[in-house]
Amino acid sequence: MATTYVRLKNRRGNRTDLPEPLAEGEIGLALDTRELYIGTGNQDERNRMVQVDSFLNAQTQTQSLIDTRLVMFKLANTDSFKGDGTTASSTTLNGSLMSKPASKTTPINADDIVVTKFDINNRPTTVESSQYSISVGSGILITFISGAVPENNSTIVVSKWKVSEIVTAIETALPNLDTVQTSATNMLYIDLTTGTGFVDTANSGYTQTQVKTALDALGLIDTSNINASLNILGNISQLGFASRQISIDGTLLSTMDSPGQAKILSTFLNKALGTPSVSVASNIKIYTQDSRPEFDANQYIGDNALLKTTLVKNTSANVFTFKVADVNTISLDYSLKFGSAYAVGRLQIISDGSNVHYVDDRTETADTSKITFTTPAVSGGNMALQYGNSDTTTDCNMSYLLKRWLTS
Repeated sequence: MATTYVRLKNRRGNRTDLPEPLAEGEIGLALDTRELYIGTGNQDERNRMVQVDSFLNAQTQTQSLIDTRLVMFKLANTDSFKGDGTTASSTTLNGSLMSKPASKTTPINADDIVVTKFDINNRPTTVESSQYSISVGSGILITFISGAVPENNSTIVVSKWKVSEIVTAIETALPNLDTVQTSATNMLYIDLTTGTGFVDTANSGYTQTQVKTALDALGLIDTSNINASLNILGNISQLGFASRQISIDGTLLSTMDSPGQAKILSTFLNKALGTPSVSVASNIKIYTQDSRPEFDANQYIGDNALLKTTLVKNTSANVFTFKVADVNTISLDYSLKFGSAYAVGRLQIISDGSNVHYVDDRTETADTSKITFTTPAVSGGNMALQYGNSDTTTDCNMSYLLKRWLTS
């Protein structure tokens, strides 16, 4: 009997095309970056975390993209409630009928809403419309069929809008936006599992303020704003996550509320950066010889991009944070636009591991003294640059180039 040899192959393709997450134990090879991944499946808590690769100014550059390009929004009429394992009626579980969108004039049936169930570990699954019936009067009642009753302590999130409805409404209000969800230049990102999303304003012809104004006029949008002014995270209180902004921390990680949010944020950042440098953290990444990071030694390399941020009125906050064990020397050239005043300056910062010392050399066309920079002592191993804007009415636009390295 002849012996037959079978060659087994694993998933392969460009890094951005690999599933997030891969199935548990599944192997995926990124042909473009020559990286290897092993999946941990949907059971991993990290499937709602966004991981940014280590490249020059990764934290500040990605945070700047989020803050200066995006307008966040919350969908109107998103309801959520806890299951108890026995009750089939959403009215009983919710304490009342769910809200009915005033601007949704067509009859509402089971296929016109999206129901997501988060289990007790906050892992989401979509509830098929065959698993419940719906009745609409002064409000909305969902009745789950036998066998589909929400488990005890699970969280049910009900979106009254489908992706197609959101796309149609926003492309009508903002016709310059590319809202085709499968387009390589898509500017609209939606997560129905939490009733949130954001619009990328870059190359749209609209300012962030113009997009906010247009979104707020839509019946399907509850509220919208820039990241610094609207906490879209923590929107579903039953999930137990605090209300907060999207932030990239010193470990280049951003923890979202759902895998859906993590996926759309990583997709946006990869498009904005023009390189596959961001991924949902659920897959285990294995560096190969060809993909060995260039920044392992944390030496200053190459040119850096112009970064932008808003120094919010009547606020003190961090501009950036770095681990002092990795970065103890920073040179920052910056410019400010504060009302009608302009300024340009240079900050030189260095740390001995405990204390931080800095010099701010600035020249200006008019008074910008209400904008100050400070560098507190090292805390938790981190060195930060903080700003203060003591003006109660005027934000300040800051642009800067950042160089950093480890002096040893």
